[in-house]
Amino acid sequence: MKSSLILSFLFFSATCCFAQNKYAVIVGINEYYDKPGVKSTEYSLKGCVNDAISMKSLLINRFSFPKENVKTLLNAQATQKTFLAAMENVLNKSKPGDVAVFFFCGHGIYTINPGNKLDFVKQGYNQAICMSDLYSPNYECLVRDNTLKLLFNRFVKKKVTLTSILDCCYSENMSMPPPPPIYHNPYRIVDVKTNKVVPLGVIDLRSYKLNQTLTVNDKAVIERPSETPDSRFANLAACSWAQKAVEIWDEGGKPHGAFTKAIINVFEKSKVDLPLSKVIERIKNDIDIVQNLQQRPGFRYDTLSRDNLNFIGLPVQPTIPALQTRVISSLQGKVTVNVGAKDDVMIGNVFTTKDKAISIKISKVYPESADGLTDPNAKFKKGDIVFISDRYRVSDPLIKIYIPASTLNSAGYMDMFNRQVLPFTKEKTYQDYFNFSNVRTAPTFLFNNQENLGLEISKIAKQNAFFVLMASPLDIADAIKSTLAKEQSIKLVNTAEEADFALYVNYAATSNDNNSPKFVFSLRKPLPADVNLKKNAEVIFWADNVAFPNLILNSTQLSQLSKDIQKISYAAIRSKGTHWINTYPRR
Repeated sequence: MKSSLILSFLFFSATCCFAQNKYAVIVGINEYYDKPGVKSTEYSLKGCVNDAISMKSLLINRFSFPKENVKTLLNAQATQKTFLAAMENVLNKSKPGDVAVFFFCGHGIYTINPGNKLDFVKQGYNQAICMSDLYSPNYECLVRDNTLKLLFNRFVKKKVTLTSILDCCYSENMSMPPPPPIYHNPYRIVDVKTNKVVPLGVIDLRSYKLNQTLTVNDKAVIERPSETPDSRFANLAACSWAQKAVEIWDEGGKPHGAFTKAIINVFEKSKVDLPLSKVIERIKNDIDIVQNLQQRPGFRYDTLSRDNLNFIGLPVQPTIPALQTRVISSLQGKVTVNVGAKDDVMIGNVFTTKDKAISIKISKVYPESADGLTDPNAKFKKGDIVFISDRYRVSDPLIKIYIPASTLNSAGYMDMFNRQVLPFTKEKTYQDYFNFSNVRTAPTFLFNNQENLGLEISKIAKQNAFFVLMASPLDIADAIKSTLAKEQSIKLVNTAEEADFALYVNYAATSNDNNSPKFVFSLRKPLPADVNLKKNAEVIFWADNVAFPNLILNSTQLSQLSKDIQKISYAAIRSKGTHWINTYPRR
């Protein structure tokens, strides 16, 4: 171990004395083809070209890759032949100590391989990335994992630091060791509009009836790049070998792969260079915790040599270049600059002059340019250079939430609850979050601070199963609203009729599934305004909840409750679709 570390140090000491060359091959495929020139309407994707353009922009603007060293293959340009030729070109030009990045965004597949059933890693399967020409004979549209491993090993052997980024389905095991066990959250709701997976039946339908997964018998055992000591190889994959990669819509409504969006997001929010270990930590947090997406990225790399190097495998840099642009035109109070959606510029971004004396706030974004508002007295001329100073972005709300509130603060509320509701929770017919019968509708009461609610409940409590949902005490509702009001992706509304979700409190009594009484906050479909008159309402309890043993909360507990409600609100957003949640607070 010690000797390999010394060798690694000596190698980097030698190579870092010289300027490394940087190369990249970027593949993004939205358009797949059933025949030459005939696009597949069923199996094409939406966000892959955007991903490729974003990755190119990141490498050039953030990591100073020369434009001429970045080869981009989009849509029909991307075939196995052109891809391998591009990689060969990079390999031939590279010298020891150089860095190379391979990025692929498109369809990924897995195949059954009886020849490697005894391989503890592959366990009878292989993976492949799928190029655009689905019609190619003999499955030549597929670049199989063994092909990739052979190719990547040549970079390793030549001492070129290679980073492979795969935003496609079944991507983690493409070139790496086995993934950890997969755990699924049964309560996570994901509305996937487009999955990056192509059924094998679409490939070469004329020759095969592939109603099941393709079977290819291949007994070849290829050494994995990461198994070579001091390989400096890293594979960043959108998901495990058994998962599908999700496409999302970003804050500006542009489709992207969730994995690529997370990578871009990490660097947009960091004004310093980051070691790979920190980049990975933030990607995981974005996808799993913040965005609540049901895919688990996989990261397999030579940890000894790559953990403390940056994203592309160079020492962490003391400074990073800021995105800069030139003024195309200017009128009084309005400036147009020559960066746009291709550079991941968003409405709300701020550019400033070098001395930071004058700022431009982006108000409209085009593919190649953007308009911004500035001080009417500012004097800009064509060709002036400005630098991005703030990546803040503005976006529309994704959901509307109604938070019914009592007119009573917690102390008065609890007194009223103890008199009007609590006695009836001891009835066998009382239903709550943890203990309810399997019925579609049931008598439901909405408790605010009504003096006569107990009387209404008493009329049915002995005969019918019933629920009581409650508005929040005024002080708690105000604290929650104050937190959610900062969220651009959430709009607070004043009536149930306007809302997608409403936040209710339910008192859960002790039962077989609940060891102690508690107040459960959860979002659900809003109750009809006349629920206390018509009584019956749809029985819905959402798995995401926040629970407290009582509603007399100190400031720390109130702050924690508000943060937890924010989290379940993010889960509510995710249940409505795959739009990226804008975490920049409303200004």
